[in-house]
Amino acid sequence: MWLLQATLSKDSTQQAGKIDARRRRYILFFVSYITSSVMFFYGFKNFYAEQVLLPAILFGTAAAFLINISYFRWSGNLNLACNIEALLVGCFVLSLVYQGGFNNTALYWVFPFPAILFGLLGVKKALFSNGLLLIVLALMLFVPELIMAEYKEAEASRFIASLLIVIIVCWINDHYRERSHEAMELLQQSKEIQANTDPLTLLLNRRFIDSSLNFSLQQQADALLPMAVIICDIDHFKQLNDQYGHAAGDAVLRHLASLFRNNLRQQDIACRIGGEEFLFFLPKTPVDAALQVAEKIRHALLDNPLQLEQLALPVSASFGVASCINSDSLAAAIEHADKQLYQAKNSGRNRVC
Repeated sequence: MWLLQATLSKDSTQQAGKIDARRRRYILFFVSYITSSVMFFYGFKNFYAEQVLLPAILFGTAAAFLINISYFRWSGNLNLACNIEALLVGCFVLSLVYQGGFNNTALYWVFPFPAILFGLLGVKKALFSNGLLLIVLALMLFVPELIMAEYKEAEASRFIASLLIVIIVCWINDHYRERSHEAMELLQQSKEIQANTDPLTLLLNRRFIDSSLNFSLQQQADALLPMAVIICDIDHFKQLNDQYGHAAGDAVLRHLASLFRNNLRQQDIACRIGGEEFLFFLPKTPVDAALQVAEKIRHALLDNPLQLEQLALPVSASFGVASCINSDSLAAAIEHADKQLYQAKNSGRNRVC
């Protein structure tokens, strides 16, 4: 089960990472192209204004945005490009508030940028960056000697209060968006685990082999190979069902599943692949060690008969053992283990081959 959970966790993490990277990339493109276009427009509009600092801020920031997006297209380093973009956004906001903007309207242009920082940096880094930006802006507005622009005290206090509300709302939205995505991923993993689990014994089923194990062998062969393969078949299970009923047969299967879990390592994989047939995968295990494990399980079955009311049902099983030595030989290893199982049955049952 651990391998299925690890595989599903890795898949969901990779998928979530791809989606988040695509989202950040779109925000980076928007800020770099659309925002820089707006800045160029207003830069040209104020080109002949008395205050040369405003067009310098607009042209300089727009050019820096375009240089950064060009760097991203060349390097493909999304994290660094987003961090640089966020730094440029912060510098632009502070510079604009310092200068005052056209007709002292700089404060109105600040409000979109907290959301942009959350989009570029993620919840934790954006919360810190926005908090730092808010503190610096408050210092600039309430100590007017630090800046060129002149803002009314009431205007400054209302701006800081409004910006704080915007930051809090952005944080709540992004925080719970992430929590929602995590909950959906866990729900999807739960559904996948249920689809790969035998409902009677709670062991993995045959679908797991096709959907997860083969994939894991291809992706992390070094962590699994060589891998021993053991097939286990309950001896005379049909007779047990006929004599004691299907309820007793189900109890036997659950009893065996419990014994398997107690006698296998955490990293070993136990599957129910048929009515009374089980398949074990033992990562990083040679054949001689797997033969010992199979013998251990066989003796555990003999030493722990199923207690069914006042009746003790002795259960035995036959085992076939093989080895998977490369990522493309799993099917061949299972087939060889199956042949070994038939040899064990033809040799009198209740043995390991």
